[in-house]
Amino acid sequence: MRDSSHQPSAMPPLLERPLQRSPSGAGFALIEMVIAASILMIGALGFLQLFTAAADLNGANREGAVAREAAQRALTRLAAFEPRESLFALHNEDPADDPAGEPLAGFLLSGFEVDGLSPRANDPDGLVGRVIFPIDPITGALHPEFQSSDFSVAPALIGAGVSAEVAQAYGLLLPIAVRLEWQHKGRPVQHEIVTLISPR
Repeated sequence: MRDSSHQPSAMPPLLERPLQRSPSGAGFALIEMVIAASILMIGALGFLQLFTAAADLNGANREGAVAREAAQRALTRLAAFEPRESLFALHNEDPADDPAGEPLAGFLLSGFEVDGLSPRANDPDGLVGRVIFPIDPITGALHPEFQSSDFSVAPALIGAGVSAEVAQAYGLLLPIAVRLEWQHKGRPVQHEIVTLISPR
């Protein structure tokens, strides 16, 4: 009689082999990694350029704000200067016509200092700010900067060096320009305000 409890013979265990990539598959993974690294590098460079441009723009805006404030402050100080009749003589480009008295603090002839701005490399006096009056103090002629002016009133002349005939030909308001010239990262920048002040 056969034994009905016959056990089937055990199967040999299956051996799991590690998955192996073909040489072509390994090369494809390396190319994927190089492409991904290149994309990341391009993105990082773009972000760096954007950050640098933003920092440069922020610096230029800050300097522009400094220039606007300095120009307005200079005009306010010039308009309040006393004695009034010495304003032109003490703050023009000609040292020979200076009367007794002192110009505004920080002024050297027509130039003045501005903290926070670097003067241009070729600036003769190394000062950022400059006051421009409508009359050349040496010749008594209309300053070239004002020859194409839109002002409908003629400038009043204050101080020495201007003939009585020329002075009588002008009105009571004095056009005056304050110009700031500086350099931002080697690039020349300029800001100017032109206004009218009362001579008396």
